[in-house]
Amino acid sequence: MEEIKKAIETFVKGGDKNDTILLDQILHPNYQNIQEGFFEKSGIFIFSKEQYIDLVKTKKFGGHPRTIKYESIHQMGNIAMSETVLESAQLLFRSTIICVLENGQWQVITNIPQIEMKN
Repeated sequence: MEEIKKAIETFVKGGDKNDTILLDQILHPNYQNIQEGFFEKSGIFIFSKEQYIDLVKTKKFGGHPRTIKYESIHQMGNIAMSETVLESAQLLFRSTIICVLENGQWQVITNIPQIEMKN
């Protein structure tokens, strides 16, 4: 479980620090970010690894330190799913983060955040 947590924490740190090199290393080539809503736009938005990294690079996503609280982590062989709460000064993310183990390394393959503005 520690290696899974390390992958998730690397993913979060990459976003928090707008570190696209770190994100490129920890995100699986088939990564998808699936979320409802995109700022003022409604609907379902699906971002590929390249699109997600570009959003972080252009600082539309990320740039704010967040705390991490693990609600649960379930490992099923080479797949792990975490229910995680990420919190910054402005936003609260209730995220389902899915990791896969390939070539001896855990990578984040899917992030499904529910994003809430804090009062």
